[in-house]
Amino acid sequence: MKAAAPGAVTDGLAALLREEPVAWASLGVEPAAFVAACREQDLTGLVHRQLARQPAADWPGSVREELEREARAEVVREALRRRELLAALGALAGAGIRPILLKGTPLAYTVYEEPSLRPRSDTDLLVRRSEREAVQEVMGARGYRATNLSGGDFLFHQFELAKDDALGVSHALDFHWKISAESVFADLLDFEELAAESVPIPALGPGACGAGPVHALLLACVHPVMHHRSWERLIWLYDIHRLASRLSPGEWDAFAALAVRRRVAAVCTRELGLARTRLATRLPRGPLEALAAARREAEPSAAYLEPGRRWSDELRSNLGGLPRWRDRLRLLREVAFPAPAYMRRAYRLEGIAAASALLPALYVHRGLRGLWKVLLGRK
Repeated sequence: MKAAAPGAVTDGLAALLREEPVAWASLGVEPAAFVAACREQDLTGLVHRQLARQPAADWPGSVREELEREARAEVVREALRRRELLAALGALAGAGIRPILLKGTPLAYTVYEEPSLRPRSDTDLLVRRSEREAVQEVMGARGYRATNLSGGDFLFHQFELAKDDALGVSHALDFHWKISAESVFADLLDFEELAAESVPIPALGPGACGAGPVHALLLACVHPVMHHRSWERLIWLYDIHRLASRLSPGEWDAFAALAVRRRVAAVCTRELGLARTRLATRLPRGPLEALAAARREAEPSAAYLEPGRRWSDELRSNLGGLPRWRDRLRLLREVAFPAPAYMRRAYRLEGIAAASALLPALYVHRGLRGLWKVLLGRK
């Protein structure tokens, strides 16, 4: 992912999300750069909608036209994504598998005015660990193949399957059996707990369901921290804003209690504070006080808020989050020696007869390249 937009542009985008008027001259940016910032932040549709609702005579016509063109294209892409997802969920249901949709896709269909206003590159689904092979069989019959975000019981806790449809549109389904590859967060919520509070998503089929409002907000708060080193990305903050704005007082109390109990209060406090600062999200006092009262030093997840974290910090946290030494050793083995199928995909040697004979050399090359990146501070 690319870096966030420059300060003035980010401030302007946040103001537009707050539905405030923004003068073009205040942004100090070229039209093409502004459109690129909207695209990088996945805000094209939301910004186009807001500009259509407010008088903004000084905005360049080229910006309005390009935003409209991209917003219309996203509507078409969303229609194609929905059609494929309906078919995929139907095929899984036919095999007795009913995943719980997580993050962007269920939010697009439950808290956004239009699904196309919440772009995303993939769809995240939680399944039972025992269903992994059945999922791969069903999706393989639909033309899906594994990507290299797959493999290992401790390294990923997920497998991504992808395909291109007849129109050339890419579809990626990311199946998790735990919600995170980071061991500190992996058991934050499990399938049965999420299923008990899940909500239906009729637009995606009769059996489609997503995380309930309390769980969805918890996941939205921890996602940027556990997977993206606390990147302040406006579309993720807007997810939090939309979810937080819909919670009832009772749900807020349940959210705060859950965050404290699962030791992610500091993480949630940070993300909710950013939403309030950037998007003027209204937050109830009582639950925030409950979050603030939690002892940060008792929360291993709070380490993820420290600036400048690197790959080695992530590895240490992952090892520390595993209670048994044999699990830690297995994680180290999966990091150092990924599965042969992963290596063949990584080096683009799938289907090549000599690939197995080359595996020892590939492992050595991968290890040396990774060590060099660590020494240079690039990992």
